[in-house]
Amino acid sequence: MKLSHLLLSHCAALLVGGGVTYLVVGDGGGAGDSLGNRESIAQTLETGVTRSGGGRGNPTGNLPTTIYGLERAGYDAGRADPLRAIEEARRISGRDSRISYLISVFTAWGEEDGPKAAEWALANLKGMEKSDALFSIADGWAEDDPASAARWFDVNTDGSIRESALWEILEAWGRQEPEAALGWADSLDEFTRSGVMDALAEGWAALDPAAAAAAGETLLDYDFGDEFLMNVAGQWAHSDPQAAAAWAGTLGDPDVRAVTQIEIGTEWAMSDPRAAARWAESLREGEDRTYSSMGVAFGWSEHDPGEAMEWTLSSVTNDETRQRIVEDVMLNWATTDPVSVAEWLDDRPRNERTDELLSTFSTSIIDLDPEAAAHWATAISNSDTRRDQLSFILDEWIALEGEIARRWIRESEIDDELKRRFAP
Repeated sequence: MKLSHLLLSHCAALLVGGGVTYLVVGDGGGAGDSLGNRESIAQTLETGVTRSGGGRGNPTGNLPTTIYGLERAGYDAGRADPLRAIEEARRISGRDSRISYLISVFTAWGEEDGPKAAEWALANLKGMEKSDALFSIADGWAEDDPASAARWFDVNTDGSIRESALWEILEAWGRQEPEAALGWADSLDEFTRSGVMDALAEGWAALDPAAAAAAGETLLDYDFGDEFLMNVAGQWAHSDPQAAAAWAGTLGDPDVRAVTQIEIGTEWAMSDPRAAARWAESLREGEDRTYSSMGVAFGWSEHDPGEAMEWTLSSVTNDETRQRIVEDVMLNWATTDPVSVAEWLDDRPRNERTDELLSTFSTSIIDLDPEAAAHWATAISNSDTRRDQLSFILDEWIALEGEIARRWIRESEIDDELKRRFAP
């Protein structure tokens, strides 16, 4: 029986649990992610909104049906007559479509007349409707006049609304006048400043990564300093990975160097994994090699997890680093595309490296799906290694689920010695 036939259904079992437990290295969305509840804006239309009473006609015209078309229409209508546009959103079928339209309306209104848009939202909306609308307004206003937007939201909002808006504003301000944004950020309270400075780093590094890096090195005494430089490193590696890598190598603090190198490796490997791998392999053994290799493997696995795993197994010599990469990459791969991971395993030679991979991965998913862990362990080719790994898995599974595990053991095709030992 092929390995894929044996394991495929147990890869699929990870789709439910794995997505909850696995955290991929991200791109640093920050407080701006509050728009995960964008759909709440649409609820305003169910309870009524303040009517403009204007006679300027219908700025929405014949509304398109595609999301892209609705976004464009919402932007145009938001600049022409935003309150009328909000009313006209009633005619849009489908919650997601209305949300896309309204977000563009509020963004355009913020860009056209930020103070008026923000005051209206503050006076007429409540709860998440207010939060989401104000975020979109801040988004538009920041592109036009980030300094004014920052002052207004700092004074007139609080809590998550304030932090989300300031995050978006500082990102835009960082792309326009980063030194002014950095100076203004000094006035923020310590908690807020810590939560929004990565936005300034992203915007600044998109404009001038070398200058952003130099500024970041002066902020390392603050709790947000490491994250600031990590965001700079990611942006810099996107545009010039060689320069970013050379800069990271000059950093004296090994912890700071580690977070920047993992970010550079991740970003670089997304576009040129072979070049990124050569960079990681050129670094001296120790933390530099460890964290750059982890970054390369993670970035590479975004578009070719099989090649990422082959490189990890053949080139990453540190056992602990290799095992960590295997756990993270394999779990994400099996969660998102179980068919391809099983096929890849089918094509691999049955050898010590493959057995190591199966042992490491099966161990990493015991708490998530012990039955799948047991099935992965049964695919180990070396009989002694397979017996040892299965013994470990079954012992843990019985401790977790008792009779459920014993029933599986009795009905499985594992050797009789293990059956007698774990399920007499």
